[in-house]
Amino acid sequence: MLNLVIAILALIIWSSVVIYYFRSPLLHWFDNRFGKDPVLPDLDSDPEQPPSESHSTSAAPPADKAS
Repeated sequence: MLNLVIAILALIIWSSVVIYYFRSPLLHWFDNRFGKDPVLPDLDSDPEQPPSESHSTSAAPPADKAS
């Protein structure tokens, strides 16, 4: 029974030393894995057109292009 307690204690000590030593890469990995995602720009919008204007939804072509 004493051997089991010593093994568990050694496992706890070794894991805490490893976590303490590699805390910066581990925190970076956890932030990358579980952190908040950045807001991406809308790729569907036309970059030359201001976002307040909307596209025409009518199916009819413009009068100057109709033939």
